[in-house]
Amino acid sequence: MSQKTPTIAIRLLGFSAKEEDTFSTVLAVAREKGYSYACLKQGSLQDPDAYIVNAEDLKAIATLSDINPGEAQPVLLVGKTDISLPYRVMPRPIRWRSLFDILDEMIDRRQLLLTTLSAYNEVAVPERRRSKRLDLDLTNPVDYQKMRRTGPLPGGILIVDKDNRFREYVAMIMDRYNVSVTLALDERSAMMLDRNNRHALTMINTSTQDVDPYHLCGELKQQGADGKSIVIFLIDRSFNYNVAEASKVACDGYLNKPLSRKLVLQTIQKFLHLES
Repeated sequence: MSQKTPTIAIRLLGFSAKEEDTFSTVLAVAREKGYSYACLKQGSLQDPDAYIVNAEDLKAIATLSDINPGEAQPVLLVGKTDISLPYRVMPRPIRWRSLFDILDEMIDRRQLLLTTLSAYNEVAVPERRRSKRLDLDLTNPVDYQKMRRTGPLPGGILIVDKDNRFREYVAMIMDRYNVSVTLALDERSAMMLDRNNRHALTMINTSTQDVDPYHLCGELKQQGADGKSIVIFLIDRSFNYNVAEASKVACDGYLNKPLSRKLVLQTIQKFLHLES
């Protein structure tokens, strides 16, 4: 195992807020040997390196089936399940030392896979069409609808920022897709531009002076009666992403700055359903 590896990002599915806090605290502990781990916070749009899933939560299992992660995103199920799934299972109560051992083993295999794929110039992505989705009866149809991948309205990208450089950066990335990228300097211009030309995706730099990202997000969502437009925040460490407030205005998540080209492109491809 390499001694110098990036922190492994873990996505938790189906756990209570208390359990998520426990996982985050335990996995963040510095270790002399093995990998470093960090749990992605709610709302983060960063792709995880691995998943830890509550096997006793039906909606979590359904979400996992919908995501259908590839081999490069290993999954650990915690608890009992009556559904046969091709993932590693760890019983409760959780023994944290054993959890780290299992995670280290899974990430070792992941690293080897990525190295092999890189050597052959292949990309490890979920192969969604090769496996059937689980036929699960979710009690709340609204939850099922949220998990369905409905395409956004046709339209370009709106960047809310005082600086034009990020707009130019995104425009350069989107040039091959013929997707327009527009700049709005404040809330008023953002609303006007979106009213005149509905955008599929709006990216709000939360550092933009005189812009309340939550208020603007709510206004943009209300302005789009169909509710299909996507709004995400671009945040830095000084910004406290309030999950409850973001949920209230239907924010679709956030990206941490500084932003890599790969993450920007992956996020836009995901929401606009562009081919890679």
